[in-house]
Amino acid sequence: MNDRKLAPFIHTYKNAPYIYLTIIVALLPCVFYSWFYYGIRAIVLTSVSAILFSVSDRTFSKIVHAHNDKDYYDISSVASGVIFAMMLPPDTSLIVVVTGVLFGSIVIKQLFGGAGSNLLNPAAGARLIVEVLYPSHITGFAEGGGEHWFDFMSLVSFSQTTGEATDCSKLSFLELIAGNYSGFIGTACVLTALLGCVFMVIKGTMRLYAPISYLISLGIFYQIFVPEGTFVVFLLSSGVVFVAVFMLGDLTTMPSRFAAGAFSGLVCAFLTAVLISSQSLVIAILTPVLAVNFMSFVIDYFAKTLSRRKHTSREVDVL
Repeated sequence: MNDRKLAPFIHTYKNAPYIYLTIIVALLPCVFYSWFYYGIRAIVLTSVSAILFSVSDRTFSKIVHAHNDKDYYDISSVASGVIFAMMLPPDTSLIVVVTGVLFGSIVIKQLFGGAGSNLLNPAAGARLIVEVLYPSHITGFAEGGGEHWFDFMSLVSFSQTTGEATDCSKLSFLELIAGNYSGFIGTACVLTALLGCVFMVIKGTMRLYAPISYLISLGIFYQIFVPEGTFVVFLLSSGVVFVAVFMLGDLTTMPSRFAAGAFSGLVCAFLTAVLISSQSLVIAILTPVLAVNFMSFVIDYFAKTLSRRKHTSREVDVL
């Protein structure tokens, strides 16, 4: 299979396994950082999420899409599972993980067509649903490193978690860059996400239109809607860089054209800035991502139509 259609937006000469394999490799710096900093908790959360996502996708794909015989193994499930896990606090119960994975796999992915055809990002949907369903069970921003490396009781406990993310305004620039503070297990270290971005760009498995537009626009809108905040601190500590790279750079759920991608990034940034002051950080960041995913087909269609009109107009002028 040398050519595979992804979602309703694009065709690519790279097959789906190649694309998702590069995404998984790009995620490895984030994964290794989380394992190094949070130890057993991060290892279990990541492994269970990736394996369960794969099992769920495989099982329900055979049930819902029994007529669709694929000639490849869907490793997009692993990518979705890892991305979802990277956005969880370290003291997250496995019950929360199971809930999020099943929702992302069955509702967001399989019911919308399966691998390469889903309109919404499964990992974003999974993370958002557990934030809504378990607001008091998903605040376990416990410390990592050192004597905390072997902590694991939070994995098997479903009690309300306590703990707050580090007040990053008090951290130095180097601490922010290195991710040396309590936060989501795989998004705190901006450098690891950027390494993944560079790798995917080199391999041609992500487009920078939406991510760049999103981050630049977010810097502008943040100053307007959150004037008391410091954008650099927010940029380095909130996980928006991770979201920009692994969700807004996604070939499947984001528009393929430059104008459409740039516009999608701008819309996503605007919605995020508006929601920051009134919603939890996860809701403020991921709700706009899913909204843009849902509108991507329309945005891409209008971008394509405008491009054709300009091309036709130029041909008429030449004649």
